[in-house]
Amino acid sequence: MLNQQTFQFEKVSAIKVSEFIREQLEEAIILKEMLSEDQLPSERELAEIFNASRITVREALSALEAKGLIEKRVGAKGGTFILPITANAHKRTKEEIMRDWDQMLHVFEYRTIVEPEGAFLAAERITAGELELLESYIVQSVQPDCSREWFRALDVKFHLTIAKASGNPYLESAVRQIRTKINPALDLMPYNEQVRSLNQGVHTEILEALKAHDPARSRDTMKKHIAFSADAIYSRLVSPEQQEGNEQ
Repeated sequence: MLNQQTFQFEKVSAIKVSEFIREQLEEAIILKEMLSEDQLPSERELAEIFNASRITVREALSALEAKGLIEKRVGAKGGTFILPITANAHKRTKEEIMRDWDQMLHVFEYRTIVEPEGAFLAAERITAGELELLESYIVQSVQPDCSREWFRALDVKFHLTIAKASGNPYLESAVRQIRTKINPALDLMPYNEQVRSLNQGVHTEILEALKAHDPARSRDTMKKHIAFSADAIYSRLVSPEQQEGNEQ
């Protein structure tokens, strides 16, 4: 007879098709792959994309609307549109993040293992085109007309491009998972010239290490950057009085 204590099976958890659709759309929104004011395909088109019924798609969209991620508009220019995440993040996510802070700490821990090693591999495998992409993200992030939402999107693109450059699809998938978990917390960060300048500096440091194809320096620089981000998120959440005057 098998000893059940030697196994760690998970209990069966049936997921509704609408939840499956909602999770994929929510991930794309949180990872800024769909941006504020982008229009979603129609219910009919989404039903075809997901091979599901329109009723199921409608249920998924209702869940996203309840979370404040999308908005349905009527009229000649109506449809379903993505709402600006960063503008509403402080209303929607702060209490949720604090409530699940222990889980967030596990994600931070996981990130300090995964992303630095991804940068290590990327330094060996990154292409000239990917380096140009990273540089363009940094340049765009300091432009005077760079909005808060686009700034956050560029940050995500920067990190996901490095993960893809690692050449390891499992690692890339892990970074996507991590960013989906931490982006709501990062969206709570202030947005001002000091933040933009600091971001430019650390991202440029990472980029230079990648350009030099220096795996060890790329890993160490990424690890330092991630540790700083975790500390900033923690300070932001536990010291709400420091938020005054930091928003733009």
